Amino acid sequence: MPQESQKLREELVVSRQSSAGTTSFVLKDPASGRFFRFRELEYFIAEQLDGAASLDLVQRRVQERFGNPLSRENLEQFLKRLGALGLLESHDPEARHAPRRRGRFAGSLLYLQLKAFDPDRLFGSLAGRMRFLFSPAFLVSSGALILLAAFIAAANGPAIARDFSRVFQLHTLVFAWLTVFVVITVHEFSHGLTCKHFGGSVHDLGFLLLYLQPAFYCNVSDAWLFPERSKRLGVTLAGAYSELLVWALAILVWRVTDPGTALSYIALVVVATSGIRTLFNLNPLIKLDGYYLLSDVERCRSNSQPEKKGLRLPARPDSAAAGSRRSRIFGGDPP
Repeated sequence: MPQESQKLREELVVSRQSSAGTTSFVLKDPASGRFFRFRELEYFIAEQLDGAASLDLVQRRVQERFGNPLSRENLEQFLKRLGALGLLESHDPEARHAPRRRGRFAGSLLYLQLKAFDPDRLFGSLAGRMRFLFSPAFLVSSGALILLAAFIAAANGPAIARDFSRVFQLHTLVFAWLTVFVVITVHEFSHGLTCKHFGGSVHDLGFLLLYLQPAFYCNVSDAWLFPERSKRLGVTLAGAYSELLVWALAILVWRVTDPGTALSYIALVVVATSGIRTLFNLNPLIKLDGYYLLSDVERCRSNSQPEKKGLRLPARPDSAAAGSRRSRIFGGDPP
């Protein structure tokens, strides 16, 4: 049975979010890097845990606030769950929650992560210099460029298809791989830069081996803390949008350069890979950008992971796993 007085950990980061007339609270545990979503009643109970309030007092406050009684059994089970998740202060000095230090390697043979470096300072520096990328003028002009490129591609479909036969030849595969490497770097940096621009932190960027396939990832789990849905959607769409913009530029380069030149070849590689990657990446049936986009737009029950006794976790509860954005070198984002 939980002790009569419990205390919610003070270092937890809380974000209040409202959507469709309902209010929820997202909590970040800085020590573990995990995120939790509480409904209004759940967070109200957790907020009463100041180390002095008895369980009887918490029950009375809940009834006064919401007009319905809360049974002692449900309250105790809820507190037990909070304790199991490490969200309550521990009375054992040796069990204090120190920040978790994750090694460079994590996962298993089929899902192996290698952290390259902490990019937070880099993204912070870039965010100040590249603020214009988030201006309305840039969004309108880049959107117009993408539409122009789509028109050119549609009008020159047979010519592009004919030139594709020169792209993936054995003696040029290394060059093609390096080109895709650069495009994916732009994709992942776009996620991180957007998250940093909106005030989040990005402390994890590296490589991923998913079912023996090489991949990159960029951890932008702090997007869960943004109260504005538009910012969360912006972080989700940043990678795909930047890749569409690179695709549009590649279409224009292909159109104005002579066939057989290095620039024309690079443009064809980008056109051949970015379009397919973007469509795959926005597929909502796979845990890629499209899945997280649908999760934020619909808030459907299938995109959350409910916990027992009312405590719910968000769809991306762990920033070292499902909360990260990652891109395969020849595919999309893994779960």
